[in-house]
Amino acid sequence: MRARLAAYGGAQLRDYLAGRALLTVVATGVAAWAYGFTHGLTWSAFDASGGIDARAQLQRAFEFVLTAFALIAAAFAAQGLVAKHRRRGYDLVLFSRPLSPVRYYAQGFVIAGLAAALLGAMAAEVYAVAVHPVSVIGAVAYVLLGWLTVGGLAFLLSTLTVFHVPLLLLILAADLSLDRYVTGVRASGAGSPVLDVAQYLLPPGHVVALLSGSFARGVVDPRAVVWPIVFGVSCVVAALLLLRRRPFGS
Repeated sequence: MRARLAAYGGAQLRDYLAGRALLTVVATGVAAWAYGFTHGLTWSAFDASGGIDARAQLQRAFEFVLTAFALIAAAFAAQGLVAKHRRRGYDLVLFSRPLSPVRYYAQGFVIAGLAAALLGAMAAEVYAVAVHPVSVIGAVAYVLLGWLTVGGLAFLLSTLTVFHVPLLLLILAADLSLDRYVTGVRASGAGSPVLDVAQYLLPPGHVVALLSGSFARGVVDPRAVVWPIVFGVSCVVAALLLLRRRPFGS
């Protein structure tokens, strides 16, 4: 069984690099361009010798791109796995052999997370050396946190519906929009227990988004990552249980 899974691992990695990884890089590049355009950044802005303000600007730019990359990579983590196989009937071919669906898809999900972390590490290293010092280890840890939290939710949704990508984007948009609204309400001195409960009913995407600066600087409060980690682990466990119990080809 282990040898068989290892053989599939190479194919899963190639599929990820040729598809989801490329989409992640392109989408992140578009997000980075949009950030630079809206903030009036030019190539000359990427000169750390410009003083404190320039370095602060470079730090903010990296944090934004890191957030975008982590969330996009996580959203694509499970794209093309369970739902695609079920829709096209690939699962009937794959699992006509003595191969565990749970182990197969868990392996594919882990490969996606590790590959995304490797891409993030290479990009962060280049940025740290060529532009502005950042924590490469922190960037890798942040990508993995996004993969576990948001990617775990994507994995779970992929076991339930072929519309897992738009549904995931809708849920994340609702979470981030609610967080912005709640932040504004709290800033005005008001508060609502209903809004607080509503935030806990949605995934902690807003928590992950807010932590990019801490990870990029390599200083993270462990208490801040408890909820995202617990949520992500719960989603992955639920997805694996569904894979074990739900009939394939259905």
